[in-house]
Amino acid sequence: MIVKKKIYFGISLGLLACFSHPMQAQQDPQYTNYMYNHGNINPAYAGSREGLAVFGLYRTQWVGLEGAPKTATLSVDSPLGRSGLGLGVNFTNDR
Repeated sequence: MIVKKKIYFGISLGLLACFSHPMQAQQDPQYTNYMYNHGNINPAYAGSREGLAVFGLYRTQWVGLEGAPKTATLSVDSPLGRSGLGLGVNFTNDR
């Protein structure tokens, strides 16, 4: 019983330490053509096609203005054999 309480206390203290740090909010990147890149919207989509799928997207808004937003995305996913599982990775650079 005492060991269980110590474990719960340790977990609670660890969670409190994690959430006590200052945090910064971030704005979600703009995905105008999100319908072409299913992996960014729904990660469970990885491996749903029959082979390796590579997708890239680059978007620039307000061209010619200093500090204009730019978003680049690269997604790669593939099924893992005939297991019904898939593996994928998404890279997003938003400035």
